[in-house]
Amino acid sequence: MFNLLNRSRSRARAALGCRRAVAAVEFALFTPLLFLVMVGLFEFGYYLNQSIDLDKSLRVGVMLAARSALPLSADVETTIGNLVKTGTTDGTGDFIVPGWSNASASLTITTTTYSADDTDYEVIRVVASVPYEPMFATFLEGYGLATLNMNAAHEQAYVGN
Repeated sequence: MFNLLNRSRSRARAALGCRRAVAAVEFALFTPLLFLVMVGLFEFGYYLNQSIDLDKSLRVGVMLAARSALPLSADVETTIGNLVKTGTTDGTGDFIVPGWSNASASLTITTTTYSADDTDYEVIRVVASVPYEPMFATFLEGYGLATLNMNAAHEQAYVGN
């Protein structure tokens, strides 16, 4: 019996002293954290891509508005909305930002008059609020970030035709 106990004890010491599988164990413990960081980075990059696309489309829309006759007619505002949302003036293209398909997305076009040195200046402002459509929706929901909105605005002085 005493011999069996000594053998078990020596095997336990040998197992504790063995370092052959340490790297595999560390990798197994580190992999979930690495996965979360990578998914977060991909999601952040996708968010940045969508927000840059939204910003560019607003810039194009406000430039069209700045070259249109004031006051902006309903047809011109529809054309600007189509250009901002789809990149086409007739609205037949795909949405530039996937969130435009959501009913809570909004686009506002306003014109304001500013005065300086007895001269009036017209400034057109295009404002958008678009829900972010995530790449990994369940990942964001797990962290309470299911409803992110991208907000952007651009202003341009009236240029005329």
